[in-house]
Amino acid sequence: MLILNETQLVLTGATSLDECCPYCAKALGAYPLISSDETWPCVYHAACAIQLATDILVDLFTFLSPPPPSGPFFTLSASCEAAHPQGESYALNESQRD
Repeated sequence: MLILNETQLVLTGATSLDECCPYCAKALGAYPLISSDETWPCVYHAACAIQLATDILVDLFTFLSPPPPSGPFFTLSASCEAAHPQGESYALNESQRD
């Protein structure tokens, strides 16, 4: 509900413009304000209500359209296993260090 005057503000259950906006934590201060129907009585700055709605839409879009799955990071093949059989040591000998 759009709040444009003191009478409408009192109808939402808010006591004054000194209350804090739940989104930005600043005093409500001036009109226009918006009251939430879901969490009664919550009064927001109009800009905060728009930002909150945008955040919710972005989160929903991200959730409902996830990125495509990525390919495997590495692949094991028979040729790799043949080149390095199990039990083979990979440490350098004294003669190989130079």
